[in-house]
Amino acid sequence: MRSLAAWYDVAARLGKIFTRKAYPLHRNENISPFFIIGAGRSGTTLLRRILVASKQVHIPPETYVLAQVIEHYSRNAYKDWPTLVRDCMALFEMHPEFDTFQITLRPLLPKLYILPESERSLAKMLDMFYRYHAEQTGVVCERWGDKTPINTFALDDIYAVFPKAKFIHLLRDGVDVVHSYVASGLIPDIKRAAKRWSDSVTLAHDFSIKHAATCIELRYERLSADTHAEMSRVCAFLDIDYDEAMVNKLEHTSAMGDMKKYKHYQHANEAITSQYMGKGRKALAKEELQKIRQIMDRSLKNMGYKPC
Repeated sequence: MRSLAAWYDVAARLGKIFTRKAYPLHRNENISPFFIIGAGRSGTTLLRRILVASKQVHIPPETYVLAQVIEHYSRNAYKDWPTLVRDCMALFEMHPEFDTFQITLRPLLPKLYILPESERSLAKMLDMFYRYHAEQTGVVCERWGDKTPINTFALDDIYAVFPKAKFIHLLRDGVDVVHSYVASGLIPDIKRAAKRWSDSVTLAHDFSIKHAATCIELRYERLSADTHAEMSRVCAFLDIDYDEAMVNKLEHTSAMGDMKKYKHYQHANEAITSQYMGKGRKALAKEELQKIRQIMDRSLKNMGYKPC
């Protein structure tokens, strides 16, 4: 049974929690990252490879848990700052795929702990996280980005943290995406793959309509067929310099953490080609197309692609 002194201690701690002002998501800092969004298997890794060749931006391996970090922070913003820092960084580092980052976050924690009260926000914490990874991997970046397709399901949450962010919606013919999902084994069920593509492109498209000034649409087919023109447009959108050498540069991919580890990234580590355009429509059987027609035909039409 607790002593009276112990109960007073609990009450005092609860009082501090309930009277403590919540740490904000952002403080209108001058932080302007960019996010590559849309369905996976749409060329997002290829786009990442080209952009990081500029040496002006840094895009780490997929983070996977950014939405969970935002949710956890939002629900616990009244906690003391060191606890928030530890919890949020632990969500990143404890993810099974974090080994692709090839770093530990332990040296970052003290730097986050001592942030002045006036600078403490989730935006600042995440900005330091991404820049820390750039620093640890030998990159001096002017701007950082994130290429994690699952972020497409948390766009409003991400925008709430980074109101100055920009978003690149990379689109690809959904039938080709579904085939790639299934062939790579990432989503072996063809109906689930079709739903993932349809949900992803719909969410990204709706978000881009609401925030037109901060979004740009890029199509895999055009990126493959006219890479220089499309990348020049993307770089102008991001306010970074475009150099044609970025397109064919490959030597930097060995330092990208996940490029060599996963077989499903192999094509992104090759010369850019149009040979994968329409591959799904040629490879999928009529019976397979029939299974996904009802799931994705409307989205295909809405996005300017032929139905199944």
